[in-house]
Amino acid sequence: MPSKPEASGHRPPLLVAVAALVALESLTLVAAAAYEVEGLLAGKEAVDPVAAGALAAVALLLAAGLALCARGLLRGAAWSRSPVIVWQLLQLAAGLPAFSGGSAWLGVLIGLPPVLVLVGLFLRPVAAATSR
Repeated sequence: MPSKPEASGHRPPLLVAVAALVALESLTLVAAAAYEVEGLLAGKEAVDPVAAGALAAVALLLAAGLALCARGLLRGAAWSRSPVIVWQLLQLAAGLPAFSGGSAWLGVLIGLPPVLVLVGLFLRPVAAATSR
């Protein structure tokens, strides 16, 4: 049975790729929060201050959680797999309507990273590195 990545010092490249995609999703949420704050600070009339602040706060909390999960994946922590799987499924649920709305490119943009992460999480090297 393979040892944990942190114990052996060797991380499967696929595990690093999956963790990097999750970290990129975290950074995307930080960018979304910054966009909301920018709209709030610019005083745009269409922006509800309470909703923009709440959305930015939630995006930052999710970003922090995803960053912790990416770190957990790199360390081979089994706990990190479940929240990452849930987040990927939520992203897929958000991206699927884009296909029926006529924006297939947007659906691919939203749906491709979660599919890659989900497939990666269930491949043998990643599953072995993050199992108990």
